[in-house]
Amino acid sequence: MIWKIAKKEFLLNLMTFKFAVGTILSMVLMAVFVPILAKAYQERLKVYDQNVAYNEGELHKVVVYKNITPTIYRQPSVLAVFSEGLQKQLGNSATIQYNEVPEINAAAANHYLSIFSVFDASLIFKIVISVLALLLAYDAISGERERGTLRLMLSNTAARYQVLLGKLLAGLLVLVVAVTIAFVLGLVILLCLPMVDLAGSDWIRIGLMYLASLVLTATMYNLGLLFSCLAKRSAISLVLGLFLWIIFAVVIPNASVYLATQIRPVEPEDKINRQIASLRRDAQREFVTELKRSGRSYMSGDEEVSDVSGGGFGHGYLRSTTETHIHNELINCSIGVPIKIKYADKYAEVEYGYLRGLFDQTRLANNISRSSPICLYENVMSALAGTDMASVQHFIDAVKTHRKDIIEYMRSRTNNFGLAIFFTPCTEEEIKTRPRTDDAPPLDLRDLPQFSYKGDMAATLRRVVPDLAFLILANVLFFAVSFAAFLGYDVR
Repeated sequence: MIWKIAKKEFLLNLMTFKFAVGTILSMVLMAVFVPILAKAYQERLKVYDQNVAYNEGELHKVVVYKNITPTIYRQPSVLAVFSEGLQKQLGNSATIQYNEVPEINAAAANHYLSIFSVFDASLIFKIVISVLALLLAYDAISGERERGTLRLMLSNTAARYQVLLGKLLAGLLVLVVAVTIAFVLGLVILLCLPMVDLAGSDWIRIGLMYLASLVLTATMYNLGLLFSCLAKRSAISLVLGLFLWIIFAVVIPNASVYLATQIRPVEPEDKINRQIASLRRDAQREFVTELKRSGRSYMSGDEEVSDVSGGGFGHGYLRSTTETHIHNELINCSIGVPIKIKYADKYAEVEYGYLRGLFDQTRLANNISRSSPICLYENVMSALAGTDMASVQHFIDAVKTHRKDIIEYMRSRTNNFGLAIFFTPCTEEEIKTRPRTDDAPPLDLRDLPQFSYKGDMAATLRRVVPDLAFLILANVLFFAVSFAAFLGYDVR
């Protein structure tokens, strides 16, 4: 009986005007969005390749170790076509410097954007398909009552649970058709475009995106079915469904930001600046103390130097100098650079205290927004696409590790920053006899540590599973309430 009801309802829904309009609209939007988003991805990928090539070229120009300051770029995600997330708001590059620890952009980290702030393929499912689900479900029960067919249906051998399950199954099957058509169309268009290459893990992520889209659609259908079981008139169930959809799609994402800033305010930046200024004074005092402890002193005399550009990464280097300058610079580097590295970590700790407040705000806003199925879906999609804040933070953490490797490399090649090659290619003989007039040969950096970063699929799943589980739970909850309401539903 359930299958008979489902089959009848399925065929009826397939022939409805709203299904045709919703499906065609989603196809048109997918055909418009995907090429535009794919072109944007191609441009980002081209810029990324140019930046990587620039890094390689500049490394071959480096003549002193202090000039090793490459900028690490994060490869753009092709799956951003399905969910842009915070990709455009959060930085995707970080520069390696011994005196500064890279960190995620602070202003962007606190910017929890409304779901309508970006256009991507997931927007089609969040708006068009979810509204289509409500339109298919709002009169599933109340509409049958108004037409007088519900009482006739229940007067036969069909039980109430069979009617409700048949309606649910039919609606979900129809929506699977709409979701699949839109998703497959977008994927086919994406694969037909140049510079698009999907790895094995990308296909797994796409499969999970498709599953999440089905779960969201089922959630919205169950929501419409719930109001159809609660209201006696289909117009009322439609108004209630659309009202709650607006709450889920617009009100909750924006209200969560305001509530988070009120509940968990961050420390003022002035306090952070004062702490950093105090640390800078501590660093200067520690330098003076270490200088006295070493028993070394600055030499007085001629410090005339000649520097040129072309030392790699936009830096110059000393082409000719004096013994006095070399002596004084060796003191600055051998004592000062380790202290700068040490205090860079301390500055980062202070700055991260401020960032942690912003992260806590964002997490709180995200947790509040989890009361919306649409926000849960957006969390899942952006995590799978690698465009959420956690993915960017994972990249920054990898850059921090690489920075430590670069520092240890420079330390080992310069005797803990105590050799002149750290800041000048001039040899002792060149200093005593004549200034260098030709360009210095570049350093042999073939053994320089290479940066490696790969998206962690396990970490992604740990972020995706809770939100996907909440979406499934919302489905179960909405249907359970619908079932309870339908058992006492007045069919007259």
